[in-house]
Amino acid sequence: MADVDPGSLRRVTVFSTCTPEQLARLVSVADLTEHGEGEALTEEGVLGHRFHLLMSGAASVEREGRPVGSVATGGFVGEIGLLGGGPSTATVRCAAPTTCLTIERSRLWGLLEEEPAIALRILEVVCRRLQDEYRHHLPG
Repeated sequence: MADVDPGSLRRVTVFSTCTPEQLARLVSVADLTEHGEGEALTEEGVLGHRFHLLMSGAASVEREGRPVGSVATGGFVGEIGLLGGGPSTATVRCAAPTTCLTIERSRLWGLLEEEPAIALRILEVVCRRLQDEYRHHLPG
């Protein structure tokens, strides 16, 4: 279990609608992990199975070897692998020493089986995020 204030997860979009009790349950299945500069948190095309909330540090985001963005403290990566188990859509590499609140997919799914209401709250947010992404990529 990570020694982290569960309220810090409220800023994470996919967990933003969870109750304080649900956030505490999520933190209970998480670990604090340390990552060195240059270490990959996700690799494009590789099946993901970890979610990382950056508690400190920063990361760069690449697609097809080209920089496409960055992730700062408070940002997160790996939600697709965490929830859907699909391949990562980008490579995310630490741009500095980074501390993350990390949740393994198997531990989250165990929690969701015990408390399915968390899954419903996450699903609601993910659907909204997909709608926003879709709108951004419409022609015209």
